[in-house]
Amino acid sequence: MDCARTRFFLNAYLDGELSECDRFAVAGHLARCERCALRLESFRRIRSLLKDRSPRDCAPVELRKRIAQRRSPARAWRRVWRPVVGATALCLLVIPVVADSLTKPAPGSPILSEQPVERVVHGRMFCLRCALQPKLGIPDTPGSPHLAAFRAEDGQVWILLNRDACPDSFPEGDVAMTGEFFPASHLVAAESIR
Repeated sequence: MDCARTRFFLNAYLDGELSECDRFAVAGHLARCERCALRLESFRRIRSLLKDRSPRDCAPVELRKRIAQRRSPARAWRRVWRPVVGATALCLLVIPVVADSLTKPAPGSPILSEQPVERVVHGRMFCLRCALQPKLGIPDTPGSPHLAAFRAEDGQVWILLNRDACPDSFPEGDVAMTGEFFPASHLVAAESIR
């Protein structure tokens, strides 16, 4: 450690605010450098003088009583509400974890345990990979698979499970898709596309 850095740390060294590593580095420098050691001794003397010469008047008894009376209701409030706030914070942390563990499927259960909904939806077919590639900065690699998707008129995007993923085979424009829709996973097993 050099003199400039040691001078920067001297007050913190005197106050005991340095980390153990910095404290040892400053102490080592002070043992080797007489100028910095003299500066530290000067700081100690200045502190001692200021401490000895500063007035030590006590506050009047009445003032101390009024201050104590004003502080006690606030402390009583803290004593009552601190456990309540702590318990509430703990609940807010634990409840989502427990709720999430209760909603996870049991091992060995089918992947699509949700019940499909049969319906007709209007929208457009597109390739999800091709649509996201420029936005996500995915490099265009030849032979990478396409992913058939369907954007409904309400803005929802559905991934098709049983259709060819080649964009050339998608019908142009608005289409009506009939099939089994899995709402939670946004998958659809299309029966007909017109």
